Amino acid sequence: MASIAELRRKLSFAAARERVMSAARALPAEVVTLGEARGRALRQSLAAPHPLPPFRNSAVDGFAVRAADLATAGAAQPVTLRVVATVAAGSPAADPLPPGSAIRVMTGAMIPADADAVVPIEDAEAPTGGATVRVARPAAAGANVREAGRDLAAGAVAFDPGRELSAFDLALLAALGFARLPVGQRPRVAVLSTGNELLGIDAALEPGRIRDSNAPMLRALLDECGAHLVRAERLPDEAATVERAIRDALREADAIITVGGVSVGDFDPVRQAIAALPWIELWRVAMRPGQPQAFGTHEGRLFFGLPGNPASVACVFETLVRPALRRLQGFAALERPRAPVRVARAIESRAGRTDFVRVTLERRGDALWAEAAGEQVSGHLTPQARAHALLIVPDERERLEKDERAEALILRWPE
Repeated sequence: MASIAELRRKLSFAAARERVMSAARALPAEVVTLGEARGRALRQSLAAPHPLPPFRNSAVDGFAVRAADLATAGAAQPVTLRVVATVAAGSPAADPLPPGSAIRVMTGAMIPADADAVVPIEDAEAPTGGATVRVARPAAAGANVREAGRDLAAGAVAFDPGRELSAFDLALLAALGFARLPVGQRPRVAVLSTGNELLGIDAALEPGRIRDSNAPMLRALLDECGAHLVRAERLPDEAATVERAIRDALREADAIITVGGVSVGDFDPVRQAIAALPWIELWRVAMRPGQPQAFGTHEGRLFFGLPGNPASVACVFETLVRPALRRLQGFAALERPRAPVRVARAIESRAGRTDFVRVTLERRGDALWAEAAGEQVSGHLTPQARAHALLIVPDERERLEKDERAEALILRWPE
C-alpha cells in the first residue's frame, strides 16, 4: 500500500504556481462609490470625458495680458496697460481682451483666448484705484497659463483595467466626474486553524500548548491584499470536524485556507479530512519553507491547505495565495515588488528546490545587500518580523555566493 508521501503530488514551485494561477479566475466586478474605491482593482478602462483642466485658467494671482503688448517693457521704460475687468476663480471668463489692456485674475480664474500670458501680481505695479497696471519686463507667450487639456486631453485613457487605485488616482477621477467606479469584488476568505495545541492570544500558557500566531498574521495579510475575512475558526485535530468546517465554508467563501494538519503525522486532520473531498490534492512542493501543502478547486472556489509553521504559512501565502487572491480581484500586479539585491553572506540551498530566505536589506551605495534575518527555522517567528524581503534561490542552484546578485520579493522597504 502506498504511503502518504507517495500519494502526494510532487510539484516544482513553478508548476504549483501555474496550477494555482490557472485556477484563479477574476470574480465579477461591482460598482462602488469613489470613497470606497481606494486600494481596489479597477475593472475597466476609464477615458477622460472632458479635458483637464476643462478651460484655460491662470496659474497665479496676477494680470492676464497680450504678450505682444509687453514686448518693449523694461525697467527704464515700463508699459502701462488699462485694467478692464477683474475675474475671480469660479466666475465666467471676461469679455475678449482689447489690445493694450489687462484683466486682473485670481489663481484658477478663466482667461479669454485673446490673453496669452499672465503677469504675476508681484511683477506688476498697480496704482491705487486699480484702473491701470504697470509692467517693467516682457512676458513670454504661455507664461502662467494653464491650457485646457494640458493635464489630460478629452478622450485620453486615465487608467487601464487592473490598476490598484490610490488616493491620488481618486483625486484625478474626482476631477473627471467619476462618482462611481467598477472594481473587483473583495474575495471572501475563510481561515480554519487546526491543532489541539493552539490557544487564544490572551490565554495563559499551558504545558504543551502555544498561542495561535498564524490567525492574526493571516487576518492582516488578507486585509492587506484586499480580501475579506468572513470566517475564522480554530479547530481541534478531528478529521470529521475539519471536513464539516470545510464544507460549511464552501457556502460562504471564495477561498478557504486551512492552517496545519497537511503533513504525514498520525494526527494531521486536514490530510485525513480531504480523503472525503476528492477535489483536493495533497501536494509536495519543491520549495522551502512550505513543502507539504494541499490545493483544490470546487465550483470556482479555491482551497489552500497550508503547513502549520509560521514561516511556512507566511511564505506560501506570499508566493501562492496572495497572487491568487489578487487575481480574483482583477489586479494587474499580482505579487509584491521584486528588486535586485547583493548577497552579503553565502547561502546554502539544494538543487531542485526553490528556497525563499527571510532577509534584511541594507542599502550600501547604489545596491541593496541582503543578509539572513536569523536562523531559517520554519517555526521561528522573529526572522519573519525582522525580514524586509524573501530572497529567492532558484531551483537550479545549490548555493548563492557572497557578493552574488539575486532577486528578492520585497515585504517592506528598509528605513
